[in-house]
Amino acid sequence: MLHILTSDLGLIMASARSARLSVSKLRPALQEYTLGMVSCVKGKNGWKVTNVVETENFFFEYPKYCHRVLAQISSVLLQMITGESPHSEIFQTVKSGFEFLKDVREKDMTSFETLMILRILHELGYVESDENTGSFLEDMDGWNNPLLQKVEENKKSMVGIINKALKESHL
Repeated sequence: MLHILTSDLGLIMASARSARLSVSKLRPALQEYTLGMVSCVKGKNGWKVTNVVETENFFFEYPKYCHRVLAQISSVLLQMITGESPHSEIFQTVKSGFEFLKDVREKDMTSFETLMILRILHELGYVESDENTGSFLEDMDGWNNPLLQKVEENKKSMVGIINKALKESHL
């Protein structure tokens, strides 16, 4: 079973039969944290993966210090997105953020993670844009090092906003 974040359907679960076999054509492209084109069909028992074309793998092509952040953000996505509902904004935010991640310095990882989770929670409706968060939520696809420095300066209040949103979600 795979969890696939899509732009059209949101987060779906799909099965890929025998995908781990060494002869499987799907195996190389179905690694964790892979960006790609996935073809699925909906059957009576759920989605089934029929074909995959890998574009990029955020785990194997990125520095080791990025791995923890990839796992943390994925965990938040799995916890917060329920059911199949379109979340194209979240998909685009996560995609652009993960693409920027390879340029993030190790010392800025917690700032990146904080900003990504804040933006995900905003898209899900748990965080509103106000005087504390507005500058971080203006351009959801905008990622740069000066922005991460600004997050670092405001991290205490941002973590408080995130924790409050997670508590209010009751998940």
